[in-house]
Amino acid sequence: MEFQAQILTFFEGIRNDLLTTFFTTITILAEKLFLVIVLAFLYWCVDKAKSKRLAWFVLFGAVGNGIVKNIVQMPRPYDLGVVKPLRVETATSYSFPSGHTQSATSFWAGSMIILKTRASIILGSAIILLTALSRLYLGVHWPMDVLGGIGFGLICLYFANQLLDESGQVNKWHIVVTSILCVFTLIFPGDADYYKAVAALWGFCVGAYIEQNYIKFEINSLLKKNVQRVCIGMIGLVVIYVGIGKLLPSVQIVSMLKNALVVIWMLAGAPYVFKRLER
Repeated sequence: MEFQAQILTFFEGIRNDLLTTFFTTITILAEKLFLVIVLAFLYWCVDKAKSKRLAWFVLFGAVGNGIVKNIVQMPRPYDLGVVKPLRVETATSYSFPSGHTQSATSFWAGSMIILKTRASIILGSAIILLTALSRLYLGVHWPMDVLGGIGFGLICLYFANQLLDESGQVNKWHIVVTSILCVFTLIFPGDADYYKAVAALWGFCVGAYIEQNYIKFEINSLLKKNVQRVCIGMIGLVVIYVGIGKLLPSVQIVSMLKNALVVIWMLAGAPYVFKRLER
């Protein structure tokens, strides 16, 4: 632990405005808001099957991360007075393993699996490494946390890839298993990030199943149509997320419902509206 503290003290010692801006930007690239926007755009406008698999990788990894965090319950370095943290509002649960690093690993290593290109390998590897360094620079994780984030990210990615093939087709068993996981989460709750991730994964399975069996929207190559899709889809996401938060009490089951509905809208609700409007 002393060696890890020395590493964090080193990063704290080299802080300046330029590096802080750079590493803050890098860490934002692994946060929920950014990933939702990117995945939604890819799903609505670029490639439905590939982006669906990528979303599955990220959500599956988030659930795995939450399980490990709630078992280990490692305090963050600033909780022990090791360093003064920056952007501490992004540190919303336990320390090990790093959620940001694992999300970056799920997204970018998942992109390598899907795209199988040299460019995706180089870019993805660089961003995963920089994300890990950003969490150390900001003082919100131990070095072992970011290594764990990469390691568990790759492990979860392996299993996620086995459970959803290249077509991205979700079946009833995906819904059944994630429904059971939601029930267990209500009975034995963990931290807020964990039960939100479980609800989002369930919403993914439900939304994907509805879309592929009943909606079946197609990617449109027209710029005007895609701009319209992004505008409608994003407005819907904001209305659902903010609206439920304003109308209903802030309790666990409401938070889970909100996150599930956001993903269901993204995968099925918005595509249904697109298809109706574009007829």
